[in-house]
Amino acid sequence: MRLKKLRNDMSLKSKRVLVRIDANVPIKMGKAVDGPHGRIARSAVGINWLLQRGAKVIVMTHLGRPNGRRVSAYSVKPIAKRLSSLLGCKVKLARSIIGKDVQKQVELLGDGEVLLLENLRFDSREKENDASFASALAKLADLYVNDAFSVSHREHASIDAITSELPSYAGPLLSNEVSVLSKLGVNSKRPFVLTLGGLKMTTKIPIIEHFASQIDAVLLGGALSTAFFVAQGLAVGKSVYEKKAVASAERIMKVAEGKIFLPTDVVVVRALRKDAKQEIVPVDQIQAVHRIVDLGPETIAEYVGQIEKAKTVVWNGPLGYCEIPTFCGATRQVAKAIADRTGKATTIVGGGDTMPAIENLGLADQFTLLSTGGGALLQFLAGDKLPGVETLKL
Repeated sequence: MRLKKLRNDMSLKSKRVLVRIDANVPIKMGKAVDGPHGRIARSAVGINWLLQRGAKVIVMTHLGRPNGRRVSAYSVKPIAKRLSSLLGCKVKLARSIIGKDVQKQVELLGDGEVLLLENLRFDSREKENDASFASALAKLADLYVNDAFSVSHREHASIDAITSELPSYAGPLLSNEVSVLSKLGVNSKRPFVLTLGGLKMTTKIPIIEHFASQIDAVLLGGALSTAFFVAQGLAVGKSVYEKKAVASAERIMKVAEGKIFLPTDVVVVRALRKDAKQEIVPVDQIQAVHRIVDLGPETIAEYVGQIEKAKTVVWNGPLGYCEIPTFCGATRQVAKAIADRTGKATTIVGGGDTMPAIENLGLADQFTLLSTGGGALLQFLAGDKLPGVETLKL
């Protein structure tokens, strides 16, 4: 897939460039929680590229779900501080998103300076993909850059409608993600191993169906695998799973017959606490008092063995209850196995729930692609079209 991109030979000096990033990260004690490979850190690379070329950069993002209201807790002020530290220059903060005051701040911007607009979702027209809101945003700039793959599945004004108002381009972060992901499919090197965890079966089943004829193994963990256990008539005790997904599990075992790998042993506890006593049991011996929290050693060894043979690996979703680090053992071991395979295989990892484990292990830069996308990644992998990407195609 080819996208419209800014070229090195394009003159950007004194140009006002409106850049959409995804800086929707947790805010704790007034600080943006964003690691060295986090969304803001990675977005800063594209912004810096523009600044080096003398552009006047106007950055926009959303934060949280203020539902069209101005909520101080969702102000992007912490984002401005994080960007300032990354770029080595003061990022100015607009008190509003659009209007005369913002226009004046843009007019005062010098070459190589940055202005961050207030939270886009303070205005309900953002989520409504409102043309008038997009037009007001467009008046601030000469051209538009989307560097937010992770929200490009949204038909929002700053992603979709804005492209009808300004010359529009894909930023480096978005371009790279689309480039790598677009190569998956019939041309993927095999064996092709798909590893899926997490809770929501409804977002993962379409991926299995989309790649059914190309994948060689689907390794399942987390609450996702629990739904398959139920579909097979196994007891799962107090384990969490998506009940409406059981019928889908039955169907997918037929669609991808012989390719689905389920845990053969699991870690269970009787209380969901970090100090709870852990037991390793075969999947056919789960009792009513048990809750599955991780994969067992036999299963981990099997999954790692499959990954070690792979030429293409795609992984999304934790394989255990990683909200409690004690139950994140399988996720960590699989992360290491996939990282070790990079170079010999194309390795694609995504999903915000897995990011903390990956960063704690120091593996964030050891994959072919560490995707910023959550829902956007899942939709892209399922073969769905993303509005924010489609509008930037050549």
